Amino acid sequence: MTHRTNRIAILITCFSFIMTNAGIINSAYAEQKSSKEKQQITSHIIHGKVTDIIKASVYTYAEVDTGKKKVWAAGPVTPLKTGDMISFSTSMPMKNFHSKSMKRDFSVIYFVNSFMTDKVASKNKDAASVSPHGQMKQKQVVKPLKGINKVKGGYTIAEINIGKQKLKGKILRVRGQVTKFTANVMGKNWVHIRDSSTLADLTVTTNSTAAIDDVVIVEGKLELDKDFGYGYVYPVILEDTKITKN
Repeated sequence: MTHRTNRIAILITCFSFIMTNAGIINSAYAEQKSSKEKQQITSHIIHGKVTDIIKASVYTYAEVDTGKKKVWAAGPVTPLKTGDMISFSTSMPMKNFHSKSMKRDFSVIYFVNSFMTDKVASKNKDAASVSPHGQMKQKQVVKPLKGINKVKGGYTIAEINIGKQKLKGKILRVRGQVTKFTANVMGKNWVHIRDSSTLADLTVTTNSTAAIDDVVIVEGKLELDKDFGYGYVYPVILEDTKITKN
């Protein structure tokens, strides 16, 4: 009887040991998995040495050697030189991008708001941020603009937002002041305008050009929930727009 009792005690001890080890292993696995997930979440910065530079219009294109591969990034005009160590965000990759200005194709290129050097964050107040969100005035306007009223036969931005379901697919005319501009992204120029009817702006795509603060009349087709990929979805947008100065 005593022998049987001792045997049961040994089995219980072994079982407890196995379960304890299993708990430790599971905890270690969970911690390792969590660590990997954290690495994946935070691994959105590329750091490397500049090996080639191309300047085009208001953009600086930089080829960067990460030590494992070479990648291209495009950002605001920045006084970079080969050999510089820089960092940039990978949040905006573009695959199979064609640059009309350079007549060159990139299998993958990262559009960035700024290049970070080892010494200081590079900034350029006069350059555009290379993204569909575009160049914007440094001082944000927090009140409705004055004097930017509805064009004859057209709509205000507020009227478009209110009646967008009925206006979808129609050619609309809008008067507005240019607050953002980016040239040649995804084969389009991107313009944001505002008027006196609302704090919201209106995004338009066009082949025309415009300068910040210009008051213009835009005419284009209204589209809703337009998805351009890479996280860029526009609830309201005018496409293939013609722009004329007011």
